[in-house]
Amino acid sequence: MKNVDLRRCLATVGAVTLIVTALAVPAEAAPARAAYDTGRNDLQTVADAYRTSFTDLSPAAALTAARAQAGSESFRQGLDIEKATWAGGWFDPYTAEFHIAVTTPAAAKDVSTVAARTPGLVVNTHQVPRSMAELGALVESIRTGKDKLAQAAGGEVTIDVKTNEVVVRVPKAKFSALSATDVPDGVRVEQGDKVSQHPDACTSRTDCDNDLRAGLVLRRSGTLWCSLGFTARDSANNRWALTAGHCVGTLNETWSNGTSTTRTVGPATDFINSGNQDAGAILVTNSFYSTQTAGRIMIGPSSYSPVTGESYNLVNDVNCLSASYTDPARAGNPCATVTDVGTGIKTRMAGYDPCGGDSGGGWYWLPGSGNRWAVALHSSSLEGCNVANGVAWASPLNSFWSGLIYETS
Repeated sequence: MKNVDLRRCLATVGAVTLIVTALAVPAEAAPARAAYDTGRNDLQTVADAYRTSFTDLSPAAALTAARAQAGSESFRQGLDIEKATWAGGWFDPYTAEFHIAVTTPAAAKDVSTVAARTPGLVVNTHQVPRSMAELGALVESIRTGKDKLAQAAGGEVTIDVKTNEVVVRVPKAKFSALSATDVPDGVRVEQGDKVSQHPDACTSRTDCDNDLRAGLVLRRSGTLWCSLGFTARDSANNRWALTAGHCVGTLNETWSNGTSTTRTVGPATDFINSGNQDAGAILVTNSFYSTQTAGRIMIGPSSYSPVTGESYNLVNDVNCLSASYTDPARAGNPCATVTDVGTGIKTRMAGYDPCGGDSGGGWYWLPGSGNRWAVALHSSSLEGCNVANGVAWASPLNSFWSGLIYETS
């Protein structure tokens, strides 16, 4: 049996169906390795990341896409993704256009109003039947369910924002056993093997103890362990250092950093490792760090860039990862292209495969304007390290501890 959808409900706007068209492959080959953010030519880094993920994209088109991303920041910050009408969005690097999905005409009008404040930005709105919250509820019901579809899925569930559907991938044998009555509205079933995710933590940037930065190698109970994501404050002005939840062994264990000088950061007081939530909270109790207020991202072994603020991802954004556990002297941060986002699922990126110990590192949106927006904590990747055609998964910041205010510089 071929990969035929058992039930497919394409998102439509009026009578117009969203269609993905085939594009000709240009003669010039795309870069074979991941693009790296070196803190300098941001537009070219974004363009290179697009050409790594979209191998048929010409250099000129990639640079045009990068310029569109760079001009989209105020538009993106003007959208309210917490509204019940929000249904996700994506960026088309081939046309340099943004697509935003909402569930009501009024919400579509609001998006157009925000878009009009940024002349030259091309934004298409799509009215769809299901909100992101509704799609997320479907994801959770399949992931935790006991019915035939849930058992066949085995946790392989994601969201296709372009078609406004939940997508379930099942092996061939289980695919053949399903019928249309097993699949609820809004769900598409595809045939495919399970993708193995490998948590990027290991047991065995290390010598940087003057401040807390995304990408710093952390010690758990004295042992080099995982990476630091971003720093944040709560309503009581306590400072927190975030890492991956699966990195935390037991509550109140002491975390520290540094090699030639080792400084205590504080105890891990909370962690989550379920679904798309993979976050650990380290309370910064050392006064050397607790009075600092700057949010920073390591770019190399000693250089850094400021955190512009907290944001979120659309499909086909370019994200870069500040984490280099196995090569702390490496200059630059590898970048990848977002392929999956949505309520209840981890952010999935293609184009780079992180390594053991990178868990907890900070993924940031690189729009090419010189700004860097905190978006997620690194969680897992393909088994191995720097695997070709790499894939990474991250826990979006807006999926946990909503009361945190991420520090900026």
